[in-house]
Amino acid sequence: MIFFYQGTAEDGKEFFREMWPEARAIADKDQLFYRAFGLERGSIGQLLSLSVWARGIEAMRKGNRAGMPVGDVRMMPGFFLVRGDQIIWEHRSKNSADHPDFARIPEIAGA
Repeated sequence: MIFFYQGTAEDGKEFFREMWPEARAIADKDQLFYRAFGLERGSIGQLLSLSVWARGIEAMRKGNRAGMPVGDVRMMPGFFLVRGDQIIWEHRSKNSADHPDFARIPEIAGA
């Protein structure tokens, strides 16, 4: 698994050192991979809808906190499973709080 993020290499070291030290990540400050995968900037509704606020409150109740924004905060997230030169699975977030069922990804990768 490789993460692409919009910050600098230092931003990634700081974030992943705390969140997942073993993670492999690539700094994509210029959003080359974001564009290559066709990800786009979200609308105001995709970023600030009632469901996004509700998920944010739920996350805070679980003890999660928002850090300082890095990169283009309007860029919508996407999750891709790539094998060779083929995308075999993807999840393009409908809003900024929309994430895939991460527990299913190993099952999908094995298929």
